[in-house]
Amino acid sequence: MHTTAGRVMGVATVGYGVAVACRPKVPARPCGLAEQGSSALLIRALGVRDAVIGAAMVTVPAGSALRTAVLCRVAIDAGDALLFGTFLARRTERAKAASAALAWAALCGWTLTRGGGPAAPLVEDAANLAVRAAQSATRAEL
Repeated sequence: MHTTAGRVMGVATVGYGVAVACRPKVPARPCGLAEQGSSALLIRALGVRDAVIGAAMVTVPAGSALRTAVLCRVAIDAGDALLFGTFLARRTERAKAASAALAWAALCGWTLTRGGGPAAPLVEDAANLAVRAAQSATRAEL
């Protein structure tokens, strides 16, 4: 496991989570969701969730505890990709949200690899899929 990279991803996750909790429009606009009301409340809750898991990634002891925190982050992002990629109203919004979640999952998942170990191809495939989905969504809006 790349411990330093896992901690860096934890710091990035805390920052993103706090930004989302404070400004729900950050993910609401690209997802086509309302920036106020119940959508904003749920988005803020997702931000708090991300900040908490990021804080765990930064503070837990290295080794199995950090690996577990990172795996939780990967699972959360995979769930977000599945849900947002399935249930948002428009295809371009689904592609953007799913690719962003998959990118986070891939980056966090990469920290679990050991310099090209067995998980590396899977993480690389997930990152490539996220890039292709984002490119496809961008082209669809032109």
